[in-house]
Amino acid sequence: MPDRFNRFWALAALFLSSIATAQSPVQTEQIVATSPEYQERASELLDILKGSGTEEQFFASSFLEAIPLPQFRTTLAQLKTRYGEPLHISRIIPANAQNGGKDGTVEITYAKAIVAVRMVLDDSPPYPVIGLQVTGANVTDDNIAKITQEFRDLPGIAGFEIADLDSNQPTMLESLNRDQQFAVGSTFKLYVLAALSRAIAQGDRNWNDVVPLSRKSLPSGILQNWPSDSPLTLQTLATLMISISDNSATDILMEQLGSESINRIVLESGHSAPEKTLPMLKTIETFALKMPGNEDLRSRYLTASDGQQMQLLQEHSNQLNVESTAIGNFANNPRHIETIGWFAAPSDVTGILNLINQIEDPVVHEILKMNPMIPPADALRWNYLGGKGGSLPGVISFAFLAKSKSGKSYAVSGSWNNKETPVDAEMFITMMNRLLNLTAER
Repeated sequence: MPDRFNRFWALAALFLSSIATAQSPVQTEQIVATSPEYQERASELLDILKGSGTEEQFFASSFLEAIPLPQFRTTLAQLKTRYGEPLHISRIIPANAQNGGKDGTVEITYAKAIVAVRMVLDDSPPYPVIGLQVTGANVTDDNIAKITQEFRDLPGIAGFEIADLDSNQPTMLESLNRDQQFAVGSTFKLYVLAALSRAIAQGDRNWNDVVPLSRKSLPSGILQNWPSDSPLTLQTLATLMISISDNSATDILMEQLGSESINRIVLESGHSAPEKTLPMLKTIETFALKMPGNEDLRSRYLTASDGQQMQLLQEHSNQLNVESTAIGNFANNPRHIETIGWFAAPSDVTGILNLINQIEDPVVHEILKMNPMIPPADALRWNYLGGKGGSLPGVISFAFLAKSKSGKSYAVSGSWNNKETPVDAEMFITMMNRLLNLTAER
């Protein structure tokens, strides 16, 4: 599905790649081996964060061409909304000793958090900032109770679960609405990945098997723009499905695997309400069933048995394709998020993450960690962090498989649905990131 949270962190990496810190001899906690030019630029950043309006002297023209000032200043306002006023620099940490002191991380103390920002300078005078990226944020005095209340306060309904995966059965550690069925968007692709892994482990398929680009869906993804019948390996398809949530790759894999194999994974993972999500719809089928012109088919589908639903999908395949579906229908407002799509409770997401955690094939785990979805510095709190998310108007969901520095394995997942209005993906990934940070400290 159109996963907007991936785009958020891409933008954050750009517009925040210019955040430096105003350094004062009293407020700076540590003097580090960065260049004098870096120290000077760092001394200008805090004023910019506070709204000095001096960005044009601070940034390289290439930066401002990529990120216009109105966009950058909107981002600064979002940081203040989330973390309060920027107060002072905590630390300046050089990237390494061979970079001429032009690359490093500036840690900025806000009223509610310490925000880490990587800042890179141009090599030539006057050494403007060419790169700025928020790489992490530690919320001051954060705790599970505080985040739980924030989940409760979200419009619509939200829930999460943190579970220990080190025993035969997952052990719930913290949760809210763990048994509530949520629309989870593209998080359902974890079931497809697990089914593919099962087929490979049984010798029925191989990662190197080549199949044609035989089906196309709507974005997110890239394959919808590729030539039809382009040859693709199963590993390529799985990588695109997880790393950039490619819907066409997903539908091809689902067709290759067959619905029965995916349904078995749903049942084996311990899904608490399989009738809610089976038969597992392809992405284009989900899009098409939500189209205004398919109201009659949608009504028949929702009142049919599982077998009848499969028959309807086959009989009406000419209505359930790219040619008869327009992505503009899904760009703004929630559409049928309570009835059409893929559904799982937080406890169900724990179940599929637990199943994947037990898979021994390293290819699966490498694919899963390609897009960590959280800032790089926070991802480094873990020995391993893999995951998948999904979003649509009114829907956002994240599922993380994490292995701590101490060797423990965790499932951390959360979902938020609001049938009335789009959800704030940026805010929700921040909340999930905080859950992960607190879990890493256990």
